[in-house]
Amino acid sequence: MNFARNDEVIKGRKKDNIEQFIGSSQFFLENGLSQLRYMILIEGLTIPEGYDQCPYRCYVWSILSRTSTFPTKNYVQLLTESENNLSTEILSKIKNDTFRTLMNDQKFHQKVNEEFLIRILSCIGITNKVGYVQGLNVLLAPIAYCCHKSEPQAFAILHTIITYHIPLYITPNLEGVHTGLSLVDTVLKIIDPVLSDYLDSKFLKPEIYAFPSVLTLSACTPPLKSVLKLWDFLFAYGFHMNILFVVAQLIINRSAILESEQPMKILRNFPNLEENEIIKLSLSFIPELPKSLYELIARHGFDKSVPKKLKAYIAETL
Repeated sequence: MNFARNDEVIKGRKKDNIEQFIGSSQFFLENGLSQLRYMILIEGLTIPEGYDQCPYRCYVWSILSRTSTFPTKNYVQLLTESENNLSTEILSKIKNDTFRTLMNDQKFHQKVNEEFLIRILSCIGITNKVGYVQGLNVLLAPIAYCCHKSEPQAFAILHTIITYHIPLYITPNLEGVHTGLSLVDTVLKIIDPVLSDYLDSKFLKPEIYAFPSVLTLSACTPPLKSVLKLWDFLFAYGFHMNILFVVAQLIINRSAILESEQPMKILRNFPNLEENEIIKLSLSFIPELPKSLYELIARHGFDKSVPKKLKAYIAETL
């Protein structure tokens, strides 16, 4: 991978530790990637004065997801193919979703217009086996925001995620998402059996309240700046960690849920993300989970054998 930097991007400001690190050659090595992940966990990506977000986040996400730079000429060719070959039905599905993507976030729409989203999702529609599926517009949103200056790279990152990291989320029946919802239920039973039992007593299963959060890797819940920090962590440590993020959001709002006679009013739209608390809580869950269960969490986005193994695990232990 070659991530040549434009000097104008950093003119007038000093590079921070992570930016200096990714500018060196050592991050190509596996131990370099491990160090980058650790730096993200400890230091986080910083926002220099005069910027509204970290200006090199797009590079970090590309590195961590193993996404190579995508030549503009290749992207233009894909656009031409999509214009000629994308079915009217798929294009209609895309446009039905793009206009409402983060519709209440003014900062997002100042940087990303709807045509930007439509073009990228049209290219996904002809390169992805199943075309376009629900939720891809929201999965694209944080990437489009970070890569608003490079449409081809935004396409490349999304394509890498859905092809190599969570391909089972992008199937006609969203099988990876449904497995993820079962995992949320299983993890909650272990981490907080009281809260789990209360939600069960109200007939509230994750399929009802957590579907958008699992489907979109929590990108459906504001604010966007918190989503970006959570996604820094997902890119660094694995997109499967979103399952623990969802459980963490439930724990953070535990008191309000338990005290409510109608908890669905709280769960219908999760309260705003508290990214630092979510990450801290999620990491604290890992030692509490059986290793065999955590393995299933780690593999559920791409391993078709997980649902059967999860069913067996639940039958044996819960």
